Amino acid sequence: MASTAPEFELYRLRPAAPADVAEVTAIEQASFPVPWKPEFFESELREIHPPRYHRVLERQLPGIPRIAAYLFAVTLFDEFHVNKIATHPAVRGEGHGRRLMRDAIDAARERHSASVVLEVRVTNEEAIRFYRAFGFVEVGRRKRYYKDGEDARVMMLPLLDEPFRRP
Repeated sequence: MASTAPEFELYRLRPAAPADVAEVTAIEQASFPVPWKPEFFESELREIHPPRYHRVLERQLPGIPRIAAYLFAVTLFDEFHVNKIATHPAVRGEGHGRRLMRDAIDAARERHSASVVLEVRVTNEEAIRFYRAFGFVEVGRRKRYYKDGEDARVMMLPLLDEPFRRP
């Protein structure tokens, strides 16, 4: 007889909260050369217009890290814009980023967004491969986009014309 009990997930997906900012900021600092400050995340959690989307993966049992990954996005007109996504260094490669991105794309579809858009450093090949696995394509460049002068690739996932890939 097959078990009907739901599969236990060590990390639960939920909306980010002010109590998460310190851990989100620590992941941010370990992940990006020019990280957001805690005040930026706090501001994102307070703002409601335009509509924000922010999620974390929180550990359900005692252990480290409590927060495995986070994603912050905003809906601008018909565009769902991913501002930040990162995974704690100790749990990279375990699928947490994919889980967050799939959920975000599903949320974008529910909001009837025409596309999901994000910027990524031109030198961040690992992230570019990650986004391409979902079907994102480069649609432009932003010169000297980052504070250190590096350019950004603008990547877009059209939602109205193409089927969504689930890597």
